[in-house]
Amino acid sequence: MNLREKKILFADLDGTLIQTASGKTFAEDCTDFRIRKDVLDKIRWMPDLEYVLVVTNQGGIPEYISKQDFETKLDAILYFLNRYLCYDITVDGKHSCPKWIAGTYCASLDKTDSMRKPNTGMLQKLLSEEIIGQNKHFAKSEMLMIGDASGKDGQFSDSDKKCAENFGIDYLDVEDFLAISC
Repeated sequence: MNLREKKILFADLDGTLIQTASGKTFAEDCTDFRIRKDVLDKIRWMPDLEYVLVVTNQGGIPEYISKQDFETKLDAILYFLNRYLCYDITVDGKHSCPKWIAGTYCASLDKTDSMRKPNTGMLQKLLSEEIIGQNKHFAKSEMLMIGDASGKDGQFSDSDKKCAENFGIDYLDVEDFLAISC
């Protein structure tokens, strides 16, 4: 797979773009996270990338984290992604910076909810709001999703991988994404 040809990157949040700072499986509170710089550095080397769209299941709302706290955390992460990914980097003589970084989440635990991965509602929502709304159209071959729910041994689920398959786009486990040379 050639990462340089991808224009849209869908990325899971927990375990993919961030990890808990505490080392626990689930965050202790809305401040218990650290950015995965290794993943962001790899994203920076995708010179034709135009959109980074974060899609995340958040079934812990409101039982373990309030909606307001989670949305504040997501906003902070999206702001950081925008600043970090667009910080003066040149790839192949071309300034590399996604045009748009956005995200959405699904708080429902209902597996039939169209927004909950492995269903494709979040991807469709972001495409229609962020891209189609700007009269832009991309082929599915120009899209990639990365995540940590790939159905591999020791992983809790395959919902990220199945979401990409259901949407008809390429998928890479975050560790496989990191292993690809640019």
